Amino acid sequence: MKSKFIFFILIISIFSFIWGMGVGVYKWFPYFYLQEAKQNFNPSIKKDVIENVSIDNTYIRKHAESIKEYPVWLKRKELIKKIIYNKNFFNISKERINDNSDKITSKIYNNEINGILTYAPKPKQCLRIYIQGHGGNPFFYSYHNKLLKFFLNEGCDFLSMSMTGLGINEGSFTYPSRYGEIKLDKDMAKDHKNYAFFYDKNNTNLDPLSLFITPHYKIIESLTSNYNDISIMGISGGGWYTVWLSALIPKIKFSISYAGSLPMEYRKFEGVSGDWEQQNSKIYDYVSYWELYKLMTLDEKGKINRQTILIYNDEDDCCFYNPYAQHFKSIVDKLDWRNFNVIIDKNDKHSMNIDLIKKIYKSKK
Repeated sequence: MKSKFIFFILIISIFSFIWGMGVGVYKWFPYFYLQEAKQNFNPSIKKDVIENVSIDNTYIRKHAESIKEYPVWLKRKELIKKIIYNKNFFNISKERINDNSDKITSKIYNNEINGILTYAPKPKQCLRIYIQGHGGNPFFYSYHNKLLKFFLNEGCDFLSMSMTGLGINEGSFTYPSRYGEIKLDKDMAKDHKNYAFFYDKNNTNLDPLSLFITPHYKIIESLTSNYNDISIMGISGGGWYTVWLSALIPKIKFSISYAGSLPMEYRKFEGVSGDWEQQNSKIYDYVSYWELYKLMTLDEKGKINRQTILIYNDEDDCCFYNPYAQHFKSIVDKLDWRNFNVIIDKNDKHSMNIDLIKKIYKSKK
C-alpha cells in the first residue's frame, strides 16, 4: 500500500513538473490567467503621474535607435512565414449583399472571417481599410459610419472588418492543437486567450497569431491589385491589427493606429498591458513593437516610403492613455524616424476623433 502511495505521489510530481514547465516555457493554461492576476493584484501597477513611471529612458532610446531599416526589412519575410497560413487551397469568396456592397470571406481551418467592401459611387482607385477593436461590429459605431460616408464621397472604396471571433466574425471557432481539435463556442471565441493552444502539426512554424492575422491579410491581399492608393486604420484591437497588417503588407501606403498599442516596456502598467494577442504570443520574442513600427514605414524594397501615425487619447477611458502615451511620444520625438509620428489627442473616451482623421487625410493631398 505504501509503495502504491509513493508511486502515486511520484507520478503527480512528474506531471506537475512537466505542466509547470509547459506553463512557463510554452505558456500553457493557466499562464494568461496568472498574468492577469499579477497585473490586477500587484500594488505597484497603477495609473500614476509621469514621475512614478519607472521606465528606463536610456534603455528605450538605445533600443529604438538600434533598429535599422535593412535588418528589420529582412524580418518581414520571416514574420510572414510565422504568421501567415499559406495553404494553396486558401479560398476567398465574394457575395453581393446590397446594391453597393460585397461580403468578402476568407477561411482558416474552415472558420469564416468576413469583410464588408462598400463601393464608392465615383471610384478613384483608392481603398480605405477600417478594423474595429474588441467592441465588435464596426457598423455599431458612429465614428466608423462617418468615416465610411466621408471616404465614399472622396471616391474611395471602404473595407470594414472586425477582429477574429467578434462583430461580423462572431460565431464558433475551431482550430488544431497538441491535444486534438479545439472547438470554441460563440462566447469562448470572443475571449482571445482561448486561441493560445493553437498548434498545427503540419505547419509547426505557425504562431497562434496566424488565427488572427492570416484571414485579414488574405482578404486585403486579394484586393490590392485593384487600387493604387491603399490605407488602413483601426481603433483599439483594430489599431493593433493595423500595426501588424501594415508591417506585413507594403502595398498599404498609409496607416493610422488609434489607441492600439505601445511597446512592451510599458506593458507592466495598468491600462497598457493589452489583450492576449498584444503581449503573450511567443512571436514577441522574435520581433518587438519598435520593429513592427519601423516596418510600417518600409516599402517592399526596404525604403522609407510609407507613412505611419499612432494616435492616442490623453484621458482614454480604456487604455493606452497618459502618462504612458505622452512618455512614448517624447521618446519618438527624439528619434530620427522619418514618416513615423505620434499624436496625443484631447479625448476622455475610447473613440476616434473624426475631424482629426479628416484633417490628416486632407493634409496628404
